[in-house]
Amino acid sequence: MAEQKEYSKAIDYLCKMVENNEISIGDKLPTERKLAETLGIGRNSIREALKILEHLGMIESRHGSGNYLTANMSETISECMEMMLLLRQTNTNEIISFRREMELVICKTIMKGQTIGRWKEKLEEILSYDWQQLPKQQQAELDAKFHFTLIQASENTMWICISEAIALLYHKWIDTAVLLISEDISAKLYETHRQILKSLTDGDWDSCEQAVNEHYNLIV
Repeated sequence: MAEQKEYSKAIDYLCKMVENNEISIGDKLPTERKLAETLGIGRNSIREALKILEHLGMIESRHGSGNYLTANMSETISECMEMMLLLRQTNTNEIISFRREMELVICKTIMKGQTIGRWKEKLEEILSYDWQQLPKQQQAELDAKFHFTLIQASENTMWICISEAIALLYHKWIDTAVLLISEDISAKLYETHRQILKSLTDGDWDSCEQAVNEHYNLIV
């Protein structure tokens, strides 16, 4: 119990440093030795605290350099979902359904915040390729890039974190699906991308909703 209190003390201390703006994302954390001396606890407890924070995606350990404050919570959430799948606490159908609904929410957020103007050029660049002339693997990569960029276009940190976590897991299946679809379906998939972007640009929610649903109907 005493050991648990010690590593909890280290976690609380580091969280307080973040809260007080003493460290920010990208900053290097104090060394294990410095933390142990400051808190008056053993280095084993410091290592345990750092290991917990690394698993949570809050810090990154760089060999030979030290520990840095990061914001990789999306990967952590995605890993938790993978464990839920392994333990049969959820299934692929539930996750795919949730991903569809999340994309609709993302599109609504973009429309409400009117942020598409700042991201339109990046999205158009992704769609500028001659889709049907590309190898299927590259089509899958561009599909993933389009949806990741769409998430970023929401400019809402909470939605980005949650949506990226779902997308990381989701695209492990969808990349395979894109590789297996016919040329006809591939062309329709590309057109749904264009329609999503056009609808967001025009502020046409009905058209956007239809395009998102059509996209997911094509690949699931």
